[in-house]
Amino acid sequence: MTFKMKTNPIFMDIKYVIFYSLFFNMLTLSILVPKPQYLAYSQTENNTNINSNVWTSERNNLNITMKLMPQVPIIDQKTKILFDVRTLNDSSEFEGLKAKVTLTDHDSRLYKFENKIIPINHGKFSIEYIFPDDGQHRILLQLYKNTTAFTVGSFDIFIPHSSIQPPPPNANKDFFTQFFDNFLN
Repeated sequence: MTFKMKTNPIFMDIKYVIFYSLFFNMLTLSILVPKPQYLAYSQTENNTNINSNVWTSERNNLNITMKLMPQVPIIDQKTKILFDVRTLNDSSEFEGLKAKVTLTDHDSRLYKFENKIIPINHGKFSIEYIFPDDGQHRILLQLYKNTTAFTVGSFDIFIPHSSIQPPPPNANKDFFTQFFDNFLN
């Protein structure tokens, strides 16, 4: 024995009326609501990746400036770290120095650049490093006059999780366009 329910034609008509009224209301709103013509993403000016790119020592009359290329390092890509060593008083090149560079990260891992001494020519030297992960890193710089330790400086760097972020796939679509795309699919 099979039971069939009678469908009341009034309920069927109400479903269609509600559906069409919602459809036309959303269509009207999507036409009347102004759409943004330009999509912009912004970042605050305060999120710098270098806490201090200048290190000075008044006792040793020394001023060291560090520069990163690219300015915001990208994980698993080479970053060139440039150092400029000058005297503090007259900004002339500090001659006769050599350097050892050590990098540490937030997990206390050390990288010592083969523990070699890097010559400083005309007050400048550079190293290349691939940052393996994001987070806080510190560059420890040991300077030597001949073979004698001269001074130690440090630079703190914050590597962002990802400096290149693509926009979301539906960023250029307004709410109603996304709604109808999802409704029809």
